Amino acid sequence: MTKNLTISAMKANRLFWLGRYEERVYMTLHLLRQCYDKMIDGDAKDYEEFWQKLDSTSSYATPEDFRLGMMYDEKNPCSIISELNYAKDNAILLREDIMSETLSYIEMSIAHMNKCKVSGESNITMLQPITDWTLSFWGSTFQRINNFKIISLIVIGRNVELIDMLIRFGYPFDRIQLAYDEIKRYGSHVPRTLDSIIQKQLDNLLTAYQYEHQDADYKNKILKYINHLVLV
Repeated sequence: MTKNLTISAMKANRLFWLGRYEERVYMTLHLLRQCYDKMIDGDAKDYEEFWQKLDSTSSYATPEDFRLGMMYDEKNPCSIISELNYAKDNAILLREDIMSETLSYIEMSIAHMNKCKVSGESNITMLQPITDWTLSFWGSTFQRINNFKIISLIVIGRNVELIDMLIRFGYPFDRIQLAYDEIKRYGSHVPRTLDSIIQKQLDNLLTAYQYEHQDADYKNKILKYINHLVLV
């Protein structure tokens, strides 16, 4: 049980980024499976569009390099293993706040990645257990953590990352709206967490009438605002 309900600025930042990295793991796996299916059914170089949407600085010459890189390349900040390691770095320092069981789902995911890497496995479908453990991480977050402010900061991070990924990959507005509403709802429980000026800008831009993810200027403006919304 969490004994100290006070959350320092450093801890708030780690909680926020823990939520972001865990959601990034989940969404990257989901999007990679979609990309992998397209590569099998169509052009083997469909992964290049994936890179453009992520603005990744890494590049891979072949589809096989792409699969392996997105799974195991620790120098690629967008890879599954990098995202899990970033999540673990934050979670270890938050162990007393998020509980060891919640941390264990990240540790199991990393252990599974290392096992797959040793075996030379490049099939993305082999990473399904990580999707399951990521969902279990969120279940444990809501069931095991007793400080609602801690939950709120993690969930805010989760939904900021979700909007970032949904915007990049052209998802419909209703998905964006649900995630944005979650940010505001949980933000109301942690005062002075959201920048009120940026929130007003997003309130005006994130409407069904305004939403146009194919407009590069609009898309970049949303990405800029959503990534500067949280003050931790």
